[in-house]
Amino acid sequence: MNPARDWYATLLRDARLVEIRHNTGKRWLSGLFNDLDSLLDTLRHRAGVGALYTSLNRPAGRTATNDMQAGALKDADIGTITRLPFDFDPIRPVDTPSTHEELRRAVDARGRFVTLMQGFGWPLPALGLSGNGAHCVYRVCVEADEAWGHAVSVIYAGARRVLGDLDGVTFDTSVRNPARIWRAYGTINRKGEASISRPHRRSQVLLPSPWQVVTVAQIARVVDYWDRPAERSQPVLRGDNVVPLRRGGGDYSTLDAVRWFRAHGHYRRELGDGRHAVACPWDGEHSTRDGAMSTATVIWETGSSGWPTFHCSHAHCQGRTLRDVLALWGDADQFCARAWEGLRHG
Repeated sequence: MNPARDWYATLLRDARLVEIRHNTGKRWLSGLFNDLDSLLDTLRHRAGVGALYTSLNRPAGRTATNDMQAGALKDADIGTITRLPFDFDPIRPVDTPSTHEELRRAVDARGRFVTLMQGFGWPLPALGLSGNGAHCVYRVCVEADEAWGHAVSVIYAGARRVLGDLDGVTFDTSVRNPARIWRAYGTINRKGEASISRPHRRSQVLLPSPWQVVTVAQIARVVDYWDRPAERSQPVLRGDNVVPLRRGGGDYSTLDAVRWFRAHGHYRRELGDGRHAVACPWDGEHSTRDGAMSTATVIWETGSSGWPTFHCSHAHCQGRTLRDVLALWGDADQFCARAWEGLRHG
């Protein structure tokens, strides 16, 4: 198993043509590759000096050289977006590698973001380490046009707003341009002077199996949710997690919680007396994953407030209620029998 090779093989399959860009310390060199072996050989040959990067998206109208004799890609060269990257970089002195603790905080921040996007139904991304910070990269396939430019701006701005303070970690919103270059996984990040506490590290990547594409509908759902000024999300802290709070228009005493959880693929089975076993929306954060017959997470069709009730027995979800699920999924209104009339539930 070679995760880095799998990354490049999938990148070539999706992008068809991949740029390697090499900062030798004295100058920048570029090459355009459509052959996996040539790409990997070039990375190995050049890995001992400087910094190596690759492109992420599919160019149009460019030709492979399979050597380092090409001009660098520009945004106008990109015809199709195949990767949507997110970068979490720990705050530290300029031009220094990160400490172990700083890197851990970046990984934690990335985990909060991935959980947030899972709540919108997005599949798992590739998880990377630049050597100093944490990455997650989603597979997509959309045209690189003005509509995409607007969509990706909304996604980055919305995520930054909802995530809020990330405990000494920056959420880099500058990595969304089409010709963006990305750390070449498997190579050493030599940024800054290394020390015992701040070492140079090899960049890494791990692909989920299978690595699913985020659909246009899934992208549109997030953009639609975060792009409506009247329904902007406000960050609400729940333990170690930030979730978007949205005051909906539904009467949640008429919320069909069973149908709602079924629609999200989280329903398991009926337990009787209005009680149902479900999969926790934050199951990916639990230290142990529940089996299909678990009753650790349940919903009741009606609770004391008149709303359905949600409860998860895992310590990680202590204090979470139906309101947190409402905020995470953001679509409960369409599962209500009627709209709320009068004062909103607080």
